[in-house]
Amino acid sequence: MIDLDTSDLQLLCALRDDCRLSLRDLGEKCSLSAPAVSARIRRLEQAGVIRGYTVTLSDSAFALEVEALIYTKVRFNSIPDYLEYMRSSLAVSSCLKIADEYSYMAIASFKSISQLNNFAMYLEQNFGQSRISIILKKEFINRVPLNFENNCN
Repeated sequence: MIDLDTSDLQLLCALRDDCRLSLRDLGEKCSLSAPAVSARIRRLEQAGVIRGYTVTLSDSAFALEVEALIYTKVRFNSIPDYLEYMRSSLAVSSCLKIADEYSYMAIASFKSISQLNNFAMYLEQNFGQSRISIILKKEFINRVPLNFENNCN
């Protein structure tokens, strides 16, 4: 485990919010020079704290109007097939094993309620009972929580 100081945590918060910031801009947010930021990022990458950088795609760019949480009680003998199906489905952005009445929760996006309904019927016919919750609004984007006393602001 790596010891993180306040500057590391501020840097991680800034990267979490916008990983495309320049070294200079990151340094301004963390009160560090660009070379110091670069060295810290390299150390955090090598330690496995930073595992990668990502792009968040817009659902609307693909005309995906319906986003839903899909809970499924997957039959035990169907788990490998279910996971393979979810991995291969372009509609699914996340699939989580959960401790609940249902065994898995997926987040998926569709062009229409009809497509969502067809997807849910396929899951029920092949893997087990499903329950759908439509997402009305995302209050903020997915992010890794950071637990420390100083805020990221």
